[in-house]
This record gives sequence, structure tokens and C-alpha cells, in this order.
Amino acid sequence: MAVTRLKRKERVNKVVAKQRTASLKLHNKRVMVKSPYKDESGIILDSIPELDN
Repeated sequence: MAVTRLKRKERVNKVVAKQRTASLKLHNKRVMVKSPYKDESGIILDSIPELDN
């Protein structure tokens, strides 16, 4: 009986370890998005109301 309990525990441990590594990979993944205003002065001209008139 102890052997089957150990096999079951081993199976559960493997599943938990796979889920843990999958979630860690998902959380550590960084999505790098290039800024569209990187080369400009940092002021977005479209949003200034004085210039829209």
C-alpha cells in the first residue's frame, strides 16, 4: 500500500512542478514594445488643445 501511495505522490509532485515552471515562465516573460516617440522630444503634439485650433 505504501508503494502505491508513493507513486501517487510522485505523480502529483510532477504535475505541480510542471505547473509551477509553466507559471514562472509565463510571469518572467517580458514583452518589449518600442516607444513610438523615442526619437522625439517627449511631447505628444496631438494632445495639446492650443495647437488644434
